[in-house]
This record gives sequence, structure tokens and C-alpha cells, in this order.
Amino acid sequence: MEMIGIVKRQAVIVLLFICFFPTMAVAQVDQFKLKQVLQDANAGDISACAYLGKMYYEGTGVAQNYNEAFKWYQKAANNGVTGAYTWLGVMYYNGQGVAQNYEKAFLWTKKAAENGAADAYVGLGVMYCKGQGVAQNYGEAFQWFQKAVDNGDAVAYCWLVSMYYNGQGVSQNYGEAFKWTKKAAEKGIAAAYAGLGGMYYKGQGVAQNYNEAFKWTKKAAENGAADAYVGLGVMYCNGQGVAQNYNEAFKWFQKAADNGVAGAFAYLGEMYYAGDGVAQNYNEAFKWFQKAADNGITTGIYYFLADMFYTGKAGITDYSQAKKYAELAIKNDTLDIVGHRILAKLYMYGYAVEKNIDKAEALIEQALAHCKKNGSSDYPCNTMDVKGELFWVMGDKVKAKEIYDSINKNAPDFYTKIGETELSKYMKAYKEVDVDDDIPIVVKKNEKVFAVVIANEKYQMEKAVQYAKNDGRVFAEYCRKTLGLPEKNIHYVTDATLNNLKYELKWLQNVMKVYRGEAKVIFYYAGHGIPDEQNKNGYLLPIDGYGSDVTTGYALDDLFKTLGNMPSKSVTIFLDACFSGAKRDGDMLASTRGVAIKVKQNAPQGNMVVFSAAQGDETAYPYNEFEHGLFTYYLLKKLQETKGDVTLGELGDYIKTKVEQQSIVVNGKLQSPSIMSAPVIGNDWKTWKLNK
Repeated sequence: MEMIGIVKRQAVIVLLFICFFPTMAVAQVDQFKLKQVLQDANAGDISACAYLGKMYYEGTGVAQNYNEAFKWYQKAANNGVTGAYTWLGVMYYNGQGVAQNYEKAFLWTKKAAENGAADAYVGLGVMYCKGQGVAQNYGEAFQWFQKAVDNGDAVAYCWLVSMYYNGQGVSQNYGEAFKWTKKAAEKGIAAAYAGLGGMYYKGQGVAQNYNEAFKWTKKAAENGAADAYVGLGVMYCNGQGVAQNYNEAFKWFQKAADNGVAGAFAYLGEMYYAGDGVAQNYNEAFKWFQKAADNGITTGIYYFLADMFYTGKAGITDYSQAKKYAELAIKNDTLDIVGHRILAKLYMYGYAVEKNIDKAEALIEQALAHCKKNGSSDYPCNTMDVKGELFWVMGDKVKAKEIYDSINKNAPDFYTKIGETELSKYMKAYKEVDVDDDIPIVVKKNEKVFAVVIANEKYQMEKAVQYAKNDGRVFAEYCRKTLGLPEKNIHYVTDATLNNLKYELKWLQNVMKVYRGEAKVIFYYAGHGIPDEQNKNGYLLPIDGYGSDVTTGYALDDLFKTLGNMPSKSVTIFLDACFSGAKRDGDMLASTRGVAIKVKQNAPQGNMVVFSAAQGDETAYPYNEFEHGLFTYYLLKKLQETKGDVTLGELGDYIKTKVEQQSIVVNGKLQSPSIMSAPVIGNDWKTWKLNK
């Protein structure tokens, strides 16, 4: 399961800007009064016209009728009643009794304001602020809001808050924004309660105080401010200003969602996803995340959807959709982590994209970099888990195990909390390979030792050599870590063709030539060997060769001549192959007669010693328990036990004894490694060491 932690979003400043136009007090009007007003209005009394407009607008003493209200207000306005200007502006603005028209709304509201109608100041400021009926002008808006405040209009306080908070028409000033928010709240404007809570929450214009934030946000919610429901839910969720209570958090998020507050949709998705305050339900989580995305909520939504489409948590596995939302997550948040991980997994396996290990690795490294940039002090377990998964997919089980162990070391309860991941599943199936797990590391560098490591596992026309790549890879690691060879001195080649093999041998020749006898050479080969049935000579088999044609192989005689004729301090060759025509599984490779060939021993040359996994007509067997060739396993084991400080004589005796014993016990057949040295060195090789 891919774990995604709940996003603890911050409560957002909420300023509910209530209607900026005045409301008239409702009066009891009896029928006699109505009749009298109607008579006066029809007789041309302009005050009566305005009053009649009010009665029709509010439905006071008469059925509400915006058309009639507009008619009488217009008659009063045309005759210079200033109060009617304001209400014509309201009706044009709202489209009441007349088609909505911001331009006319602005003209009548401006006329009212310029004629001293204080109840029009806020409306005029709003239209300047929003660019309705007039070009947007924050400076003008601020002036009219300030004028409304100077006339004691408490509603204008909220608009001044907005201007100071956002720096519109005036320099941004959280202190002023807080001052006016507090004034509005003290005047009993419920919309300001939420704003005050938000500023205390963020510490904007006032010292951060979660207790005050909770008090004011709760007051706003209790007064019906729907946006405050979300802020209250956040504080219950995070335990800020109140004891943490997921049940209460869920209740307020649900209430906000029921009131159409889109910001609550994401929170509900998170709570259903995690099972906080409600029973875990991925289907419900998916529904709310999708609803949030559909309503333009982006923060922390896309990566949840990417995860759910990738894992199929809501019963829908759709890698194309997972890719879409992972890419949106990355686009929407430059420091996104989860989107990078999901996209990496898609490229890792080739789901909905062409498989690309390099791209997967790059995405994981980007995610790790973002973990660091985000300032997280925690070990990035989720991302490291995916990195370990990648190494497993690449076939580097040792590195995967190292990462898995590091996660458990840094966060012992990680897998207990999140459950099974792909990496943890792989680790359950992983058999501990002791020589792979604990490779000794030396500080000393052997700058004049050079190694070519050939690991031929996947043949084009022959059966694969089981564990050959693991043999070569781990031996190369021992060369680097335990024997102290610099990285540049090691050429590790998997699935080498004949030309690859020739190229690497040429590289060794060139090295020995320029070092003029001061270099040491190590040549390691794991793969098929084949015999020449006519002359009984042995051959290394490249992956593009085939067993029945020795001309597709590389003769041991040529190998020994190539490396033996050049000046060197020593040449040590390890051959985890048999040359009888047998495969590692005991089946036959080369002989069309189905019998093993007993090859003759080729003589090493120069300062050369050769360790071969088997001799004569024997088979070089695998050690299935440890996923290595039997010969290579004990070669590595001795290097591990001695930290590389072992003579070749000791190494040879150990390998020969252990392989002979284990081959009989495990396979029931003898495998007896051989050690051959060039005549000119006699037994001197027995005192040589690979690390010196």
C-alpha cells in the first residue's frame, strides 16, 4: 500500500462580504395607509412614490413585486429623490424588476453617493473593486470604503480588511487588516468572526494564537458562516486551540460540504482515505477527491487521485488516469513528491507508458530532492521504499535490501503503520544472501590493480546461466569495496558479445602496456564454457555464440596468451564455468552425443594463475540457496571473512575444499576446482594477495 499522509491544511482567512446595499426596516402598514400612499403617489407626491417603491420591494402591506418597486423608485429618482437613486442602483445590480445592468447600477449608485447618500458608499466601492459597470480601480474603491467607514458603516469594515489584507488600493498591511476585522467583529458582523479567527491562526497582524483562532472561528460557525466550518474542522483535525478530535473535524467538514463549500471536499476525501473520524472508505474518499478536483481544488488532490487510480483502492485501476493526475500533481506543485513517485512506478513497470528505468530513477531522485527542499527532518520512507522497489526491478536485490533495512532502522514502525508495499513483499520472498549483505569496505585504494568482470547470463541461442549476473555484480562490488580498486579501474560487463570480450581484453592489454609491468590484473568470468570435441580445448562462450560451433567462442589459449604476453606484476583469472559441455543445471550444452567432454588443461603464461570452477568433464554447479555459482559463492565468502587480506594459496585451498564438500552434499556429484599457474612463477603465486 502506498501511504500518503493526511495533508494538514491551514485554515484560510474567511471574509464573508455581506450585501453592500442597505436594508430597510420592515414596518407594519395597514390597508388604510397603503391606500393613502397610493393616492398620494398617483397624485404626484414624489416622497410617496419612493415610499411605495419600498413597500413593493419589501412586500410590506402589499404582495412583493419588483416590477412595481422599480417603477415607483424610478419615478421618485426622476424627480430628484436621492434615496431612490440608491435603490435603483440595487435593482439594476441584482436584476430585480429590470434586466441586470452593471453600467446603470454604477451610474445610479455613483449619483446617490455624490448626493450624500452614505448607504451608497459601500456599493460604489464594491463596483470599483470588482470592475462592475466601471473600470476596476482599487484606489477609488478604497476611498469609498474609507468614506463609508467614516460615516459609521460597519459593513465597510470588512471591505477595508480585504483591501489592507490583499494590498489593493493601499499598501498591504496585516496590522490594519486585523484592526478593522476586530472592529467589525466587535460590531457583531458574523462575517468578521471567521476573518479574525483566520488572522489569529496564521499570526497575521497579531501574534499567532490558536486558542483565539478557535474561539472566533467557532463563533463564526455558530453564526452560520459556512466557510468557517472548514477552518473549525481543520483545528479539530490538527488539535490547534482545542483537543484533537477527528469526529468533530469530520462533522464540520461534512457540514461545510453540505453547504456547498468546495474547500471541504478535499478534507472529506482525506478523512475517508485515512479512516479519521469516520470508517475508512476508499470509494467515498475517491468520490470527494474527484468532486474537489471538478470544483477547481488542486492542492493535495491530484496526487491522491493518482495514487487511487494506480493502486485501485476505490476499485478502479487505471494507469492512464494515474499518469494524468501524477503529471497534474507535479505541474501544480513544484515540490510535489507523491506525483513523482507514482510516475516513477509507471515508468518502472511500463504501465501506460513505455518502460524506462532511467526515467523512473530520475523521478525518484527528484522526489528525494523535494523531500529535502520541503524541510522535512524525517527519513523519506515512502520515497526510499519506491527507490528500493526500483533496485529490485533492476535486479539489484542487495541494494534493495540495503534500502529496506535502512527504512526499518530509521523508522521501525513504518511498515507496521502503512502495511505491505511492493518492496516489503519482495523482501518476504528474498532469501538472505550473506556474502551479498555484508561486504567489507577498506579505505586503502589500489590504484594499480585493474579488473574486467564478465557476467554472461542471457544467451541469444543457449539456455541462460543461472545467477551469472549476480555473481559478476557482487564480485565487482568486492573488487571496489574490499580489494580497494577505484571505480574507473573496474570494467563490469553483463551479457558480453564476442566483440565486447575482445574490446575488454584489449583495454587490459593497453593498461598493462602503459604501466610497464607495475599493474596487477584480475579477470573474472561467469557464463558458459564449451569444449572443442576434436582437440579438447576449452572456450569462453559469448552471449552471441552457440555451443556446437567453437568458432563463435573465445579460446582459453587465446585468453592466456593475450594477458600472459604483456608485462605485469600478476594476472589472476577466475573462471566460474565448466568446459565439458555441461550447463549449470547439469544438462548438456555442446556435445551432440549427449556426453560430457573431458577437456585438456590449457597452460597459463607469464605471471598468471588461473582458478577454474571445475575440471575435466565436471559441471560447475549453482548454489541455489544463495543465488550464486557454487565456486563464486566460496570465492566471495573467503574475501568477506578475511576482508580481502588473504593469500591466493589460502584462497585456493579454501575454495577447493568447500566446493568439493558442498557439491557432494547438495548435488551428489563432485565439483573439484582447479588452480593452474604459469611455469615461470612456480609456487610464488601462493603468497600473492589480491589487495596488495
